[in-house]
Amino acid sequence: MKTSPIVALGLLLAAGSILAADGPERTNLLVNPSFRFHSFANSREGKPASYTSGAIACWNQDAYGDAEVYRATRTTALRTRFPIENVVVLHPGKRFYQFSLLADMGLDHGDRVSFSVYGHQAGADSLAAAVHLMRLDSQSGQWTAPDGRTFPKHSRGELVRGPSYARTSGAPPDFELTIADCPIVGAFTESPDRSTDQPNTIGIEVELMNRSKDQDVWVYSPCLTRGVEPANRLAEGRPIPHHYRGIPRTIQNLWRGEPLHILVMGSSIDRGSANPPMYLFDEDPKSPRFKTPLSVQAFEGEKVGHPEWNDYVGRWQHYFMYGGRLRRLLMEKFNYPIDKLLLNTMACDGSSISESHSGLADYASLSIPPDEHANGHRKGKTWQELYPALFARPEGPRPDLVIFGSGANEKVDGPDELALFEGAIRWFQRHYPNVEFLFCMWQNREGYTPGTGYLMELALRYQVPYLDLSRALSLTTRYANSYALCPRDGHPQAAGHFLWAKQLEQAFDVADPIEPGIAQLHLPERIHPLTIGWEGDMRTYANPCPRIHQGTAMILDDTAVNLWATTRDERVGIRVDGQEHQGSGRKSFARRDVRNSTFATGRLALGDRHVVEVTGNQSRLVAVDCKTALGRQWLPITSPRWSVQGLKPGPFASEWGSPYGTEPVHVPAGKSVQVQLAGTLWSVAYVEQSRGGQMSVEVDGQLAFRVPTNVPFVAADGRRLLMENRKGTGRFPYGTHVLRITAADGPVTLLGVFAYDTR
Repeated sequence: MKTSPIVALGLLLAAGSILAADGPERTNLLVNPSFRFHSFANSREGKPASYTSGAIACWNQDAYGDAEVYRATRTTALRTRFPIENVVVLHPGKRFYQFSLLADMGLDHGDRVSFSVYGHQAGADSLAAAVHLMRLDSQSGQWTAPDGRTFPKHSRGELVRGPSYARTSGAPPDFELTIADCPIVGAFTESPDRSTDQPNTIGIEVELMNRSKDQDVWVYSPCLTRGVEPANRLAEGRPIPHHYRGIPRTIQNLWRGEPLHILVMGSSIDRGSANPPMYLFDEDPKSPRFKTPLSVQAFEGEKVGHPEWNDYVGRWQHYFMYGGRLRRLLMEKFNYPIDKLLLNTMACDGSSISESHSGLADYASLSIPPDEHANGHRKGKTWQELYPALFARPEGPRPDLVIFGSGANEKVDGPDELALFEGAIRWFQRHYPNVEFLFCMWQNREGYTPGTGYLMELALRYQVPYLDLSRALSLTTRYANSYALCPRDGHPQAAGHFLWAKQLEQAFDVADPIEPGIAQLHLPERIHPLTIGWEGDMRTYANPCPRIHQGTAMILDDTAVNLWATTRDERVGIRVDGQEHQGSGRKSFARRDVRNSTFATGRLALGDRHVVEVTGNQSRLVAVDCKTALGRQWLPITSPRWSVQGLKPGPFASEWGSPYGTEPVHVPAGKSVQVQLAGTLWSVAYVEQSRGGQMSVEVDGQLAFRVPTNVPFVAADGRRLLMENRKGTGRFPYGTHVLRITAADGPVTLLGVFAYDTR
């Protein structure tokens, strides 16, 4: 049958109008609308049934099992109208839902969406479906926080629902519920100080709720699409994420219900130290106290229906921070009680990755007892009392998953800060070989911290999943006042932590068919040469001790240092190797704190002597943490392995704690000594003497360096000090090499040599 030209023209015009209204292609904007899932009943209970689960990938509910998913072929409760893989039974009074950013769906203010879902019910209107526009709080005016400070009303508490488009399911038993033509309203004013009543709409939440008191409701084939008319059975426009492949051990432990120790690194941004603080707000839009604080600082579990959580959450900030939200998401997705998920919050106000190296061992071993400030738990009980199953497992309470979040304070060594992150990863891998990592760093406007770039490099080398929150946040600024995420300084409010947790949640969404895991690489070749200085173990020198010279100076063990000092000045002056250092830090600390320090650096040459000094009005060192590079071995000149041609050790009195030994050999001018050592780099230790000669060091007959041994160190007070020194050879291929040390133009007072394996 032929179509007339007039009819054909009419069909083209109609098609054109549809394209104009709905875009070039209509797809299902929901993630996993076919309700794919993975059942872990086999892993936990040994049961063969794998056709059902109490959680659905990429969907949320208030508690595990509120909604259960079944293979459509395994239930006799209904017969679907068309072939479909899975169906969900929603129990009486329960709901499940999915949130997505407009940026992720390719939607914009002014677009229109429609919704369709099929189902089966026993009574009329048992299912209520809603398309909620989700926006940042942006009410005009100001409010006074409980601490007395005044802020713009934007960014109080959680995202705000509304407007919402809702319908019920009509007559029983089988139904198609549709919601047509939902306009996405949105507008905003970019301002740090001014709130407006404009709807800062950034996302959409699709919610399905069973209104019945005693009957289940079955649903299948939900479809959210761009356009004024509902549609169904469209192609899925957004894939299910596969980040879970990068944390296979953690996912398998979750399937099996094993207790987990999750360590959250970072700074004040990570632990929810927002400005204003994150309070528990009244989030009911119908309440006269809407967005009014209900509780200020100490967590009160009864106000969120969980008084049993009081010992596990220290303050409200630990409840609202992304880590606290992630813990609750894991409890929901994997049917966990809180006493099997230890969230160990190492993140601290002002902390950076360099400072945290001093606390890695303490936090990983749970040496610091539960404490609101130290780790986000209420004081009073022991770790064993809170997490008995964790201590009962054969491997003990070691960390299983380490999350690297904010990098806002990492301003220590410039681009070399990559070594600080890599050193921490390798420290964990050496001490806890089965540990896994996740990277998800807060980043305002893709311009707040260079740390995102470092973690991307590490993700590539170590095969660690990198969840790009910075991109999502940057794209979201198209839709809302960015200051409604961070109203003061760089600290996100609760809505920002919600987005952070949703980004991390993607690493735990798992659906069959399972793809093979990608094991994170254990100790691959290093990216950065300075990493070797950071991945070693830390040793603490507390003042007073022989290694701290006159209370203000110290010869470092190797290249990485973290120190605490006091002063009567506003800031502590720092000198490294006789030069003023312009790095970060400088705050005065009266005691050693494993998450904050006065000064840290690792940007120093391996094998050379390095001296740190504190200067200023009554400045004094409190403690110094030095890392020793891995693979370092010390061979004193008194060892029989040296060929010293009958030379005898002479006297030497050190004022610096003798970091290189106390029995030197005085090598006369024109004489040589030698030793055969394995390694890649060697550091020759000697004593500066007023009549010292030139020291020539050869490796396998090749000149490595030539230095005078009569150059005093000029201290901060101007004193010229003859003291211990050492010099590195530079790197050579690994192997056994011959070092030959020759004194010229005068004697050389030799202490020994350090050998390094820098592979």
